[in-house]
Amino acid sequence: MANNGYWTWSPPDDDYYHVTYDVSGTPMYQWAKQANATTHSRARHDSVYQDPPTDPVPQDIRAYLPGFIAGTPDRGWTEDLDQSYKMRTGREAWRFFQVGKVFAMLYSEPAGAQSNFGNDDAYSYVRFNQVVYSTIRRFIVAEVHQGFVYACAISTYSNRGTLKPGCIPAEHSIVYFTGTDPRTCFFEGENGMTKEPIAVIRTDEDDRLVMKPESRVRFGKKFPIEKNVKVKDIGQVHPQHMSKFSAYYAEY
Repeated sequence: MANNGYWTWSPPDDDYYHVTYDVSGTPMYQWAKQANATTHSRARHDSVYQDPPTDPVPQDIRAYLPGFIAGTPDRGWTEDLDQSYKMRTGREAWRFFQVGKVFAMLYSEPAGAQSNFGNDDAYSYVRFNQVVYSTIRRFIVAEVHQGFVYACAISTYSNRGTLKPGCIPAEHSIVYFTGTDPRTCFFEGENGMTKEPIAVIRTDEDDRLVMKPESRVRFGKKFPIEKNVKVKDIGQVHPQHMSKFSAYYAEY
């Protein structure tokens, strides 16, 4: 095994580690917490190792976070289906998960044997020809905590906006990429959606991910999401819209 500098999560030890080998082939283990302690005591300017991910949220805290979305550091740094969805190191996560950050997660689950795959792009083949159903979930960071964030979900509600039965329009706002006229995103009949639209500055203009006109951000429900999830950077709430975004979130 070569010195690859990647970190692996060890549940029994509650820590990340990586393995290198000396000239005789003897494995040498380095643990992230020990490395971080060394980092705090003296600067390491030329380390060959990749920084470890952020520490997982302790189980006793997870118990008080209904709907907690946990990361999967034990499955590697990137998603098998799309490697642009990746886990951030501890220092990267601290910079990335800030209020107003818009990101996407690739959510996959095994497809049922009775599923009709057809030409649905949401179905993908992974290792061993296993078929999985994958969907993209988008969020906006609304509140930052140690090890996790609270985020508001973005959804099209099956391309119906808040006209979908069961939606509460007053909890939602139009969300759109800058350069789009938000008035073109409003559906006739969404009279209860009184919150002003939220503009997002996209990170990569060449990215194929789009923000459909029917995209709505829901402030009435928040999702606790661990910082070591594999995510894709979508963009950032426009600075001029940050105050109203935070004000809408604070209503609930």
